[in-house]
Amino acid sequence: MALAKNTTIRQIAVKAGVSTATASRVINRPDTVKPDTRERVLQAMKELNYQAKQEGNRLLLAAFPNFTNPFYGLCIQGMQEAAWKRGYQIFLQQIDNPKNPDSYRFLMDHSFFHGVIFTHPLPDLSLLDSILARHPIVMCSQYNEADDLPCVIIEDYAAAKSAVSYLLSIGKKRIAMLNTQLDYSFSQYREQGYLDALKEAGLPVLPHLIAHASEVDYNLAFSMAMTLLDGEGRPDAVFCSSDVLASAVIKAAGQLNLSVPGDVAVMGFDNVDLCNMTVPTISTVSQPMYQLGWQSCNLLIDQLEDVPLVSKRIVLPTDIVVRKST
Repeated sequence: MALAKNTTIRQIAVKAGVSTATASRVINRPDTVKPDTRERVLQAMKELNYQAKQEGNRLLLAAFPNFTNPFYGLCIQGMQEAAWKRGYQIFLQQIDNPKNPDSYRFLMDHSFFHGVIFTHPLPDLSLLDSILARHPIVMCSQYNEADDLPCVIIEDYAAAKSAVSYLLSIGKKRIAMLNTQLDYSFSQYREQGYLDALKEAGLPVLPHLIAHASEVDYNLAFSMAMTLLDGEGRPDAVFCSSDVLASAVIKAAGQLNLSVPGDVAVMGFDNVDLCNMTVPTISTVSQPMYQLGWQSCNLLIDQLEDVPLVSKRIVLPTDIVVRKST
């Protein structure tokens, strides 16, 4: 694909008066766009000296920051089954360093894929523009208020607030949070839900009871949980942004001879199979992981096939599942 170096997909979209997703479809699948809209985009491309050639196929890509987080398992199953039912193939790619633009070079150098699902944020808008110029994009379980990308998500803020409110309802007053880094939208919104639940209950926010793991990693979370739970000022509950982190907190509590939930209650997030494997079993926020994958893949294919979108942002429901850890 030959590209004018100084032209971005957003510039084309603005000039043509369409969304970036529509402009991307004209570049990658012009047959799926209404003729009058297609002509406006093609004219904008001409005026901006932008040229591209088509290489049609039915291959999709789903990109992940890692494959170790069990949350992604059911998402992948949903994506694969949705793609298969509609006559597409989906390939899985681990982006080893999601913050490094060079990690996405293969998407710029080749035109193998018809569209891309991302489960993590991209490092900058210029990279997003470059990928959109070649591939339609859908975000799964991740979104950015500043762009107009189609996405399938849950209400992370409301779900986290409800989880912390539940802990408050069973008498917990010193609630810690073990979160991941705030690079992801879900981490940001879950932490804000935690903070607001405490504030609305009239409880102080204690910064030393908030910890951020660099990734969803059991061993790292165990070490951090040992620090959180050791000492006189320990919390009486820990809200975790992942069930993997919650399982590490339960392990750390056992090492410190603390009972769960007597001394410290533990609440996770996701409702992966791991929740029923720990002792005690993990109370958690259950999110529809399979449906996140299924819906995100269908949303991508709908773009490719010019199916009218009822909404570019699909929000799926969550529930609180109470088990023995609370």
